This record gives sequence, C-alpha cells and structure tokens, in this order.
Amino acid sequence: MNEHGELPIAVKRSNYLKGVLNGTIFTLGEAASNPGLVLTLLIRQLGGSLTLISLLPVIQSTGYLLPQIIVGGYVQALPYKLPTYRLFAVLRLVAQFALIVACYTAGMIDPSIGIMAILISYALFCIGGGVTTLSFQDVVAKIVQPNQRGRFFGLRQLSGGLLAFAVGGTFVRWMLSDNSPIAFPMNFAAISLFSFICYATAMGIFATVKEPIANQTVPALRLRDALKAAPAMLRGHTNYRRFIWARLCLLVGRLAEPFYIIYVTEQLGFPKSTAGLFIAIAAVTAAVSNLVWGRLGDKHGMHWLLRLTGGLSVAPPLMMLVAPLLMPFGSTVVLGWLLLLYLMSGVSSDGIGIAGMTYLLEVVPGPQRPIYMGLANTILGVGALVPIIGGILVNQVGYAGTYIVAALFCIAGVVIATQLRATPRLTEV
Repeated sequence: MNEHGELPIAVKRSNYLKGVLNGTIFTLGEAASNPGLVLTLLIRQLGGSLTLISLLPVIQSTGYLLPQIIVGGYVQALPYKLPTYRLFAVLRLVAQFALIVACYTAGMIDPSIGIMAILISYALFCIGGGVTTLSFQDVVAKIVQPNQRGRFFGLRQLSGGLLAFAVGGTFVRWMLSDNSPIAFPMNFAAISLFSFICYATAMGIFATVKEPIANQTVPALRLRDALKAAPAMLRGHTNYRRFIWARLCLLVGRLAEPFYIIYVTEQLGFPKSTAGLFIAIAAVTAAVSNLVWGRLGDKHGMHWLLRLTGGLSVAPPLMMLVAPLLMPFGSTVVLGWLLLLYLMSGVSSDGIGIAGMTYLLEVVPGPQRPIYMGLANTILGVGALVPIIGGILVNQVGYAGTYIVAALFCIAGVVIATQLRATPRLTEV
C-alpha cells in the first residue's frame, strides 16, 4: 500500500480474483442446499406442513436483511470491515455444521424436533450472513471500481452457476434419486456437508483479501439513533426510497417459489430427484445470463437492468398456472415447460440480485454506506416476512391463486422500478 493508501496493481488483481473465486464456490454451496428445492423437500419428507415450508424463504430473507440495521451503525465507523466478516464467517460455519447434525439425526428423533432443529440452524446461518454480507459489500466497494462491479458480480455468478450445473445439480439429483447410496435423511446430511465444504473454502478465500483503509469514516451510530435517522434518510434520497419499494415488491413476489417443487412432485407426479435437474438448469442459465446482465448493467445502468429482470420475474408464477393444462400432452412436454420455468426463474432472480446489489452501492453516500445499506436491507427484511402467508394462501385460495398474487407483486415492483434514475459513477477506494 502506498502513501495515499492505494493498493499495488498486483494486489488489486489478486483481490479481484479472490472475490470471483469466493462467489464461484459459494454459489455452488448455495445451489446444493437450495432452500426452495432441497430444504423444502427435506421439511416435507419429515412431515412438515405448507406453512412450515413457507418459513424457508422468510428465514432466508429476514435472516440476511433484518440484522443489518443493528450492525450497520457500528460497522460504518470501522476503517477495516474484513475482521467483522471473518468473525461472522466462522459463526456461519458453526451453524451450517449444526444443520448437518440436525439432518443426520432427523430420522432418530421426533420429526417435529428434527424440523425445528433444521429451521433454527438454517436461521442462524442466514443471520450470520446478514453481517458478513454488509461487511462483504463494503469491502467490494473498496476493491472493485463502480464501472467494473456489474462484470465482477456477473463473473462470480457465471463461474459459480456453471460449476453448480456440472457438479451441484448432478450431485443433488444422485443423492435424492432411488439409486442414492445413502438413505433418507442421511442423503440430506451429505448434501449439507457438501455445502459446508464449499462455504468454508469460499469464505476462507475472501478472508485473505487485502482491504484498503477507508478514506473516510463516520462515528458509530447506535440502533436507537439509526432508527431516528431513518425517516430523514428515506425522505432525503428519492432514488434510494424508490429502490427500496421496488425491491420490496419483487421480494414479496417470490412468495410462491417454495411451493413450485411441492406442486410438481405432489400434484403433477414428478419424482423428488427432479429437484436436481431444476437446480442444474436454473444454475447454468443464471450463470450464462449473469455475464450478460453484468455487461448490460454497466452499459445501460443498474436501474435499467432492475426493470428488465424484474419484468422477467413475472413469468415463472404465470407459467406454473399453465403447467397442469399441459398434462394431456405427456410428461415430457410438461417437464420441458417446467425446465423453461426454472430457466426464467434463474435468469430473473440473479439479474435482480446483480442490479439490486450494484445499484444500492451506487445510490448511497460512500462514508455512510453501511448504515444506508443496513437500513435498506432491514426494511427489505421486514417485507420478507410477508411470504410467510404463502402457506396460508395455498390453503385458502389454492396454488393458482397464490401464483396470481405473486405475479401481481412482481408487476408492482417493475412499475416502481421504471421511476428509478441513473446515478453518477464516481471512482472510489
């Protein structure tokens, strides 16, 4: 590091590579333990209700998002954020190991206790992710220039998605098939162990990044003061406020996702191993599209990309409405339609992820980035509680009604996203 606090070119390149490797390997681990497919099937096979299954996306989203306002005011005062990342990375690995144990013992204890242990372990893993994500994003803002972030996140998803397609989907399909060498629920424990190895490797790589000191820091902000400042932060930044509303609607629009695989296996009669095929197709299509999304976002703006990929997110719930109508044409036609559905789901969700993460980095004030990001993500975390009604909706209005509600929220998110404006891209350190 020179006298101005800048890193040598070789270190910058090494940081960039480590960031890409981190995303590649972490994406593989996430694909293998996909909560909307693998964990959903696990809970269902243990006798869990649709309401319990609807908790999975809620746990994932709120666990990642809600803690950020609590730690954002503290993190923004730190000249280095990587030590916080390292600490909570270790805590996440402990939680993932607990999930392995919970899966391993699920067949030996009361199913309700097993389900509770699985949900608690997964919740702790996601809560730890909320803190590591906040630190991770701030470090990325330091080591990757604004005009390169779209390609950076796109490359992470491309390489990770291709690996998930080649390895993750195949492994999950094998573990969940009738030819699996491991009986239930040990097969799910094996999948969780695979994810643990991926997570440990990925977070270990990013923990070795050379982080430059922040050019500016602001005083730590207590939670009480952060909550008091929140209304002014929202009123003072129109783009910031509109972004939160758009992402909130798109997030709630995912309320039907956990029920896709349940509907496919219980209503349409496909085997549980089909989940591995869906993981593979979603991973590879998301991977390839993300490289495109990153470049298009860098060229046209992340606000434009959020509109486009948000529009694509309307398709999956509407396509699920059509699936049963295709049954007279045979299972091959229906399977092809479902693969197209998961293709659209992977393309849209990863595009929204790139656009949302990158646009938020651009729209918030640099020195106060952690608290602004923490507030935004905490609000999204509160909104992520809404999908818990998914199980209730299915019971009250059926699968079709639930899919329609999901599509309407996605449409609302796109309409709000059309009001977002481009932000100036300044060089940051």
